Amino acid sequence: MKTTHQKYVLVIILSGFISYSSGAQINPDSLRKFISESKYASNNKLTEFYTRLNYKTAWIHQNNAGNLAVLLTMLNTSASVGLKEKDYSFTFIQSFRNKNTLLQKTEDSLDAEIKFTETALKFYTDLAYGNATPSFGYNGLKYMPACHNIAVLLAESISANALQSLVPQLTGSLPEIAIIENKLKWFNGIMKDSSFKEVIITSNKATMTNTPLVTKLYQLGIINTIPFNLPDSVLKKKVKEVQIQFNLLSDGVLRSTLLQELNTKLTVRSEQLNTSLNYYRWLNCMVQIQPVIVVNIPAAYLKVYDKNKVLLDMRMVVGKKSTPTPTLISTVDEVVLYPYWHVPYSIATKEILPILKRNPGYINTGNYQVLNAAGKIVDPYAVNWQSLSGSYFPYLIRQSTGCDNALGLLKLNFNNPFGVYLHDTNSKNIFRNNRRYFSHGCMRMQKPMEMGHLLLKNNRIAIDTLEQKGCLRNQSPIVVHASEHMPVVVWYNPAGIDSAGRVLFYEDVYRKFK
Repeated sequence: MKTTHQKYVLVIILSGFISYSSGAQINPDSLRKFISESKYASNNKLTEFYTRLNYKTAWIHQNNAGNLAVLLTMLNTSASVGLKEKDYSFTFIQSFRNKNTLLQKTEDSLDAEIKFTETALKFYTDLAYGNATPSFGYNGLKYMPACHNIAVLLAESISANALQSLVPQLTGSLPEIAIIENKLKWFNGIMKDSSFKEVIITSNKATMTNTPLVTKLYQLGIINTIPFNLPDSVLKKKVKEVQIQFNLLSDGVLRSTLLQELNTKLTVRSEQLNTSLNYYRWLNCMVQIQPVIVVNIPAAYLKVYDKNKVLLDMRMVVGKKSTPTPTLISTVDEVVLYPYWHVPYSIATKEILPILKRNPGYINTGNYQVLNAAGKIVDPYAVNWQSLSGSYFPYLIRQSTGCDNALGLLKLNFNNPFGVYLHDTNSKNIFRNNRRYFSHGCMRMQKPMEMGHLLLKNNRIAIDTLEQKGCLRNQSPIVVHASEHMPVVVWYNPAGIDSAGRVLFYEDVYRKFK
């Protein structure tokens, strides 16, 4: 028979209770030496974690049974919080649940201890900061969330025998996090039911006879149970609610656009919520430090967050499919009053040049100016427009200030390689549309003056004067440095919430959602 020095047996039975064979304890010196002289030596988080514990084990001994039970429970419910159990060595840990595992050498026990710690650090880090970083075409801030010291918090909760309290400490305060997580739990509960199946709605009747419709409304959480006697008038109100959820005209009519959204599989909706939830976890640390402007492209919407509050929100117009708005992170540092619109080369050559070939007077009627390479204004009638093309256009077309200026009265500058910015617009009616993908890539604000007040809080007179004077024709631009250099995040997030706390799913206008 093998001695306790020859084997160390750890058994985790299927019920989740943990029992151990008697055996030699791993002392702090051996654990410290093992970490410092192994592949784990460069892992600063591990070192910090065990330093806090004075190099006592956290998982593999009998007195650690409660810690491992809590960790296993959390890993087993990863999907309900938007995470994936396969990311956390779940197969390795599950092997302890399903059979006896022999740790034949002390090194095996040490390896198992470290493996559990690495798993715990990764899980709680993902829970705090998200398991995916949003994709950005430009990250001018090099931002990475780090508002918690996960290793220290994990060690402290284990020392206090309070690991179960760590999750609330790491849960972000943004309202989207709790609301989307709750909706995701609903979806997971529905999909785990043995009677669950995806449904396809073919009828456009908003009545109780449309069983697939009623089933889908239940699956989406619009109704809490599948009723047998719900009046059609009430059902129509529920259809209006789901139309709001998909940013459609809320009239209770089952059009093809609504049917398309309803017939999207619940598994797809669940993945969209997973993505969105983890994006908001990633954002949470940033908004705890200072106000942050967040533009969500598919939502065509802007929110200014300050901790867990929304200081300002508004509809936006963003890029159409052929000229998409780029994703980016930067900092707004200037507010330009009465901005010129320097027409981008592609717009000048593809859209304006054909008009000028027919009528050079369009320059004057559109309040434009033609500038040569030296920056001098030239007479549009003195230019041979017929000789110009997309490959040869040695001029800059600039729209002067006034009520017809495409940038309106205000523009926000922030460094980026795409030449885009946030700005006012002279076309206010377009904000009434639910679908607001019309620009060449820049972002038009519904409430530019409110944004100006936020950014120029120490120079409110500039915005007040702008509002009083209105649009002045041929007024030279005025550049005002922002009182607070506010970060701006432009991302592509598939879901969010509205002011009523309702989960919203957004149109995949650029076809990026999988």
